[in-house]
Amino acid sequence: MSNRHYVRRPGILNAITFFSLILSLLNVVWVVVIGAIATVAGVAGWLLGPVAGAVGSIAAVLVILVLLIQSAMGILLFMAGWITWSGDPRGRSLHLAWAWITVVIDLLDLAFTAGIDGGAWVRLIYAGVVILVMNREDVKAYFLGGTPIASKTRGWDDWS
Repeated sequence: MSNRHYVRRPGILNAITFFSLILSLLNVVWVVVIGAIATVAGVAGWLLGPVAGAVGSIAAVLVILVLLIQSAMGILLFMAGWITWSGDPRGRSLHLAWAWITVVIDLLDLAFTAGIDGGAWVRLIYAGVVILVMNREDVKAYFLGGTPIASKTRGWDDWS
């Protein structure tokens, strides 16, 4: 018998799971809408001539590649939310992997778009919240199946 049955599930995990599932589903809608717009813009560029068409097509391909990366991240977030819902310890590690990858990708996105990508800001803020929550002592104890770890004397979370 494991200690998992004696560690109470932190209530914040329900909110994290819910928002992870919702954000991943909203990502699907975003990818479809922006992918359609990029495709139409890439094709319509050819109406303005061969140079504009080539530039528009290259831009559309780049946007679609970024959308494919965002789709993969949405799938990872959905898996993390689903696994967290079931109480599997992999949920914590998947959420942390998603969050750190998202921090890197969205900081690059914001640097290239001069900070105007609203979706990147939402994902970045949520990634920060996920990192903070998944490194709380009670959340770690729940996923590790043991008793809560004693507080650190310096008061900082272990970001590993």
